[in-house]
Amino acid sequence: MMRSFTCLKLAALLLFVLMASELAAADKPNILLIMTDQQHVDMMSCAGNEHLVTPALDKLAHGGIRFTNAYVTNPVCVPSRISMATGIMAGRFGVLQNGMKATMPSEVVENSLGLLLKNAGYDTFYGGKTHMCRELEPRVAGYDEYFKDSREALPAACIEFIQRERDKPFFAVASFINPHDICFAYQAYQIESGKNVNGNSRALGLYRQAAALPIDQLPPLPDNFRIPDLEPPAIEFNLKVTAVTPSKTIRKLYDEREWRIYRWIYCRLTEQVDQQIGRILESLERNGLAENTLIAFTSDHGDMDACHRLSSKGVFYENSARVPFLMCYKGTILPGKVDSHLVSSGLDLLPTLCDYVGAPVPKSLLGKSLREIAEGKPIAAWREFVVTENHTGRMLRSEQFKYCVYRDGEARESLIDLKNDPGELKNLARETEYAETLNQHRRFLHQWIESSNDVDARSFAMDVDRSEE
Repeated sequence: MMRSFTCLKLAALLLFVLMASELAAADKPNILLIMTDQQHVDMMSCAGNEHLVTPALDKLAHGGIRFTNAYVTNPVCVPSRISMATGIMAGRFGVLQNGMKATMPSEVVENSLGLLLKNAGYDTFYGGKTHMCRELEPRVAGYDEYFKDSREALPAACIEFIQRERDKPFFAVASFINPHDICFAYQAYQIESGKNVNGNSRALGLYRQAAALPIDQLPPLPDNFRIPDLEPPAIEFNLKVTAVTPSKTIRKLYDEREWRIYRWIYCRLTEQVDQQIGRILESLERNGLAENTLIAFTSDHGDMDACHRLSSKGVFYENSARVPFLMCYKGTILPGKVDSHLVSSGLDLLPTLCDYVGAPVPKSLLGKSLREIAEGKPIAAWREFVVTENHTGRMLRSEQFKYCVYRDGEARESLIDLKNDPGELKNLARETEYAETLNQHRRFLHQWIESSNDVDARSFAMDVDRSEE
């Protein structure tokens, strides 16, 4: 009799736990994370860009919050995506550029974004481009399903997943490759110029459309088209002539019309991916899921888009390092808010999503949840700066200034007053009236090096030539 009573008690307790778990899951929002590749912060019509129309992204921005100062942890694909998946600077795993092999402890993988949300009770899906490292591939990093295509087939696969009947919330990642195909614009230029007659290019059709247009129907050159005064030589020295987009070659080769063709293609590719995003957003509305879905949108890095006569990414200029970051959650996140807090997309994404689902994150992470800002709640304090890294050096963005220090070169530092020089045209590092500002940002960087254990930066940032002070 006692044994039967004990079994009944255990069964009742198990039923209670299951019911409590289902109730908790019902209170959690669905999560949709949308990523594009190579989209800089101003490549949305809601950001004031008059040369393209992005209704899907505009709808997200108008329905939620648009962060205007979101910086990537590294302005190329692999390290940036590793950071978004782990909340940690990829340089800590030995990855400072594409092609470097990661050394990643198992506890980092166990606390990566997919596994954290799966363990929080979510059905998980990853669709599209990964481009990270073996340890974070979707099949081993917490995603129940993985759909590889990152182009036209991705919206339908994502929609099929999110509209299923389920007793759990979902976490879906839609990782689109475009507007990354702008990388192939130079190949198209070569083909049309007769210099690569046997080649092919994903951008060839758009290139031909743009080349047929009168020049006044192409986007104008940006206001900061010229090469800045006292540009650190490390920038051009590290540009590759062998890349699919050989930025060093293009910088010297392209005339005004070719640059404007490049910008037109970039706009059209961005509009194409916006249409694909729009299909997923429409499915949320159609299936009654929009009210209980937190949507986050960002990109892994930007594109120079002809600023400073540069194409592609990998540098610390704004168009390369600053990206869109949108969040929308109806009835919870304030609609139509434009916010200028300094955001690290790679460090802050994971803590933010985990905050909304109640998932614990390692206390050692340097990122911050954006939830209170997004919901308009008062915050006691915020960070003084964010840092972007790569194999050439470090960039530190404070409220008003951007400070960069490079590993090599005769002039290794730059200091830009972004408030008064948003186009980054004047390097103030040698101006005597900015000596204290320069030293303050050096101190900020040294503070970062110690707090983040940036051993690599310690090897070159601590010994900046004091003759430049």
